[in-house]
Amino acid sequence: ASYFIQLLYILYMWRSVRSELCDRGTGECKPLSEIDCPVIFYNQHLIGNSVKYCNEFEDIVCCPLPLFEQRSHKPMDESRPYEKFCKQYNDLRSSCHTAPFIVDGTKAEPREFPFMALLGISEPSKKSINWDCGGTLIHPRFVLTAAHCLVTTETKEQRLDPKFDSPKFVVRLGELDYNNDTDDAQPQDFRVINYIVHPSYDEDDEEGNYMNDIALIELDRNANLTEYVAPACLPPSSGNSFEQLTAAGWGFTREAGTKSSHLLKVNLERFEDDVCAERLEKHIEPRTQLCAGSNNSSGDTCNGDSGGPLFVQHPRYNCLKILIGITSYGQVCGSKGRPSVYTKVHLYTDWIEQIVWAE
Repeated sequence: ASYFIQLLYILYMWRSVRSELCDRGTGECKPLSEIDCPVIFYNQHLIGNSVKYCNEFEDIVCCPLPLFEQRSHKPMDESRPYEKFCKQYNDLRSSCHTAPFIVDGTKAEPREFPFMALLGISEPSKKSINWDCGGTLIHPRFVLTAAHCLVTTETKEQRLDPKFDSPKFVVRLGELDYNNDTDDAQPQDFRVINYIVHPSYDEDDEEGNYMNDIALIELDRNANLTEYVAPACLPPSSGNSFEQLTAAGWGFTREAGTKSSHLLKVNLERFEDDVCAERLEKHIEPRTQLCAGSNNSSGDTCNGDSGGPLFVQHPRYNCLKILIGITSYGQVCGSKGRPSVYTKVHLYTDWIEQIVWAE
């Protein structure tokens, strides 16, 4: 009899918690099965202790919702700091510029991607700047980029010293073509007073997999938000529900080719994890990394695009984009069917919030 009562209790609890929202509205309570929640069922060995359960028996899990479903369930007044700021950014935009995307890659239009950042190294002795990486403005004071773009021996105290005569990181916002002073752009230049590499990033990883390849850059002052300079939004989900994504950057147009001084854009397809693992020579971590490229063209990101964004259109705000990934590395630039690897941003939003929106 006691076994029967316990079974009834389990069934009652199972029915009462399933289909409820969980994890601040970003997931839904579902049975842990290959049909109801395949993303967790097939990746338990990767997620480990990070699996969130909806009941004490660990048979109902908090299964991530697709981004569009999340936002329809989640009231704005219950949103997290980065979502509140996203709404504020939208309210500040009086107009925005959009243009059609071309699969093989093409030049971006003026004001099309006002969140794009250039990360370079200033060499005072040569009076020049080498623009080596990209980034994404997510707050008037902070840029998100790849951790491997910030490998240096400089200390924070040295970076804050204006007399420190050494290559220094600088950031430019609002640029379109950095070799053209007559383009429709209004660039703003900044010193980097601090940067925070994710604590789990290992630059000495022997396999070169760039795990946790994400970092925050603090500018020396707030950016002046205009039509040419405006932040992108952080994502409430992984981006796995999107089949089409967009990348932008100032990278090389082809492997061993010429570097583009004009901002480029390209539409990419998301590759399934198993397909990506099959086509890449390096192991990827599906929980923290995603793959994108093109099966039908040579569209891809290249060296110099590192740290730049992989993004989608915001479903609610026409003038804003959602940052899904950060360009980490690729195998063969511009090769059909050969994807590049991106760091998933959504898994790091807690870490980002603690720094950017600390107050």
